[in-house]
Amino acid sequence: MKYKKLFLAIVLFIFLGISYYFGATSKYELSEEFSDFPVPINAKLVQKNEYNSIYEWSKSSDVNGIPFSYSLIIRTNGWKRVVREGTLSIYEKSGVQINLSSQRDEIIIGNKK
Repeated sequence: MKYKKLFLAIVLFIFLGISYYFGATSKYELSEEFSDFPVPINAKLVQKNEYNSIYEWSKSSDVNGIPFSYSLIIRTNGWKRVVREGTLSIYEKSGVQINLSSQRDEIIIGNKK
């Protein structure tokens, strides 16, 4: 009986984890402009230049940074955070570096030059 409850708890935990991951995956798309770096689907592009793009996104914060689901999607797409200084994080994948800065209600994504 004890093992049955433990087994059910493990199965439930795995199911919830998989559901969370696929729910989070559907909220982000890979940007060709930034070497397939994930960008939130509901983020509104406000400004763009040759170096970066600024998106209005209500889930971003200068104090708390980006949501855990966004961090998870970035990591599962092969990006590794190499530097974090204040609101700026630099991610790297296959020799390509991307800057991600989280401000209050906006994120800035740019190529590391």
